[in-house]
Amino acid sequence: MSRYEGMTGLVMLGLALIVIGGLIAATCTLGGITNFARWGDSSLLAIAVLGYITLFAGMLIIGGVAVYGLWRHHRRFEGTPRTIENAYVVACSAIDKQTGETVYYWRNYPDPLTYYVRLMEPNGKQNEYETAREVFETVMEGVRGTAICQGQWLCSFQPYVGTFDSKNA
Repeated sequence: MSRYEGMTGLVMLGLALIVIGGLIAATCTLGGITNFARWGDSSLLAIAVLGYITLFAGMLIIGGVAVYGLWRHHRRFEGTPRTIENAYVVACSAIDKQTGETVYYWRNYPDPLTYYVRLMEPNGKQNEYETAREVFETVMEGVRGTAICQGQWLCSFQPYVGTFDSKNA
C-alpha cells in the first residue's frame, strides 16, 4: 500500500469518526438534557461524552494527516541524489502556477510555470518529477537517457544519442 493510499484511508477514518461521534454527541446531549430535566437521569449525558471523544479523535486524525502531508510536501526535494540509467520519458508538461492549466506552447508563455517530467525506470516503476526550465528543455517524450534525481526534483537529464539498441529498450 502506498503512502498516499494510507493517508487517504486515515482521512476517511477521521471523517467517519467525526460523523459518527457528532451524531452520537448531538443525539445523546439533547436526549440527556431532556432526561435529566424530566427524571434526573444523566446516563445519556455520559454516552454523549463518548460521542464528543470520538468526534475529537476524528478531528485529531485529520489534523495529523494534514500536518504530515504539509511536512512531506515541504521536504519533497530533499534526499540523496540518485542516478537512473536508461530512464524512459513517459510525459512532459508545463503547468501555469496561477491558473493550474496545462500549457502546450510553453516556450513563449510568460512565467510563472512549473515543469513536470514523468519517468519510467527500467524496472517499470513510474515517478513524476518537478524540474527547472533549463532541464525541461533537454527532455522529450519517448526518449531514453540518464536522469539524476533528488527527492521529487529532476536535477538533470542526458538523452541517449545514437543508434537504437534493442537490448537496452
